[in-house]
Amino acid sequence: MSRLLVEGGTLVGLADRGDIRPAIDLYAEDGMIASLGEEARRSAGSGRGPLERLDARGKWVLPGFVQAHLHLCQTLLRSGPGDLELLPWLTSHVWPGEAALDAETMAVSARLGLAECLASGVTAVLDMGTVRHSEVLFRAAARAGMRYTGGNVLMDDPRTTPEDLCVPADEGLAETERLHAEWHGRERGRLRVAVQPRFAVACTDGLLRAAAALAAAKGLTLHTHANESRAECALVLERTGLENLAYLDAVGALTPRTCVAHAVQTGPAEWRLLAERRATVAHCPASNLRLASGVCPLPALRRAGVPTALGSDSAACNDRLDSFRDMRLAALLPRSRRPPEVLSAFDALRIATAQSAPALDLPGLDGLAPGGRADLVVLDPEAGWALPEGFDGEPYTDIVYSMGRENVRATVIDGVVRYRAEDATVGGLRPPAGEVRAAVRRLRVRMGR
Repeated sequence: MSRLLVEGGTLVGLADRGDIRPAIDLYAEDGMIASLGEEARRSAGSGRGPLERLDARGKWVLPGFVQAHLHLCQTLLRSGPGDLELLPWLTSHVWPGEAALDAETMAVSARLGLAECLASGVTAVLDMGTVRHSEVLFRAAARAGMRYTGGNVLMDDPRTTPEDLCVPADEGLAETERLHAEWHGRERGRLRVAVQPRFAVACTDGLLRAAAALAAAKGLTLHTHANESRAECALVLERTGLENLAYLDAVGALTPRTCVAHAVQTGPAEWRLLAERRATVAHCPASNLRLASGVCPLPALRRAGVPTALGSDSAACNDRLDSFRDMRLAALLPRSRRPPEVLSAFDALRIATAQSAPALDLPGLDGLAPGGRADLVVLDPEAGWALPEGFDGEPYTDIVYSMGRENVRATVIDGVVRYRAEDATVGGLRPPAGEVRAAVRRLRVRMGR
């Protein structure tokens, strides 16, 4: 049983704007927040077993960041071509890279990406792997102590999928079921399997219908991409006679357990459909800018009632797995529209934390109260270049606009400290630079680069 006492921090629970409690202790036991204040100190003193302490005096304690769309298998493909849009970028860089991965390079890629997430205050991720070596991702997530939902990707359409990534529908779905049997619910429930058809472009109609049926039968998250670029939308319309999201709905893939990455090229009809189906949209602003996909209409989606979350996508199209940068962009980009739209710093921070949790079907991550999950990030407002106290008397503007991962002092998952700022190795999870360089060289050779 884990026991943790977080001492003297200002709790920024995010249940509402006024959910701020200065200089208060928090005690977590067995992965859950057990008590606050004086009771926390009494409980810590009377409990049995080793007690881990975390000095948070002068620090801010928040619910951990949630990455609602990642590709840890692509971490070693960082700093790729910078002048390509989505489809040519996939065919020339990402898909050759994924096809070249072996178990060793996949392990380095996953460890590097997870270490970067932990150092950025991330406590949970929704990750899309590739067609093979998915067990490597689960092993790395278990080692990291991360709250991880993911698994293999499904791609079976030979017209649009390269031969070395094209896996027949029955084989791909059988692999998802195998992963489910082996990994789902492991590590105290932190590891979960999702059903992951890549996108309608790479999947046959039969695969999409079977994937939706499997997710429904087992109560699993269905994780896919949709409406990321105009070219993708045009291809789906040409092949199916339906708009992209309408087609996903027709095959049963839009449900309250669905997380759709991007939804950039959408309008009122799509917003209404997503809201009616209660499917979550994972907004990935840096990725969308990098691939010239456009700007997701996030405020319009929210006004329509669509659940929204935040993701970095992959290091191959973002270059940083950094929730701070992505939530800053999420708050700023609506202001570029005409007329300008506003997403407040408080709302941006909520999207990056509690509101992203339902995309992973995770309860108990909203607020810092007894009975909630002890998934926390501790921020030092005096680290970096942010002002220790903002002008408006609230921390939200400081966190979203001024802070970065240099302000992260600790990341806690399930009541266990998984990252401390003084440990650059992230508990030995982060591969040394030489190991990363060697893995990238092996990958480039296998890619023919």
